[in-house]
Amino acid sequence: MLRKKILVIMTAVAACLFFYLLALDSYCDDGGNFALGICSVTRFVPW
Repeated sequence: MLRKKILVIMTAVAACLFFYLLALDSYCDDGGNFALGICSVTRFVPW
């Protein structure tokens, strides 16, 4: 039972991270810029 809960939580976190990176990549491709250089991270995202 605990293993199933951990799997669900990990899947939800992975999905949130995926959609966050997808949105950030789109924002950076449109010319957005962050002071901390976060847009440089999306350079490694393959989509």
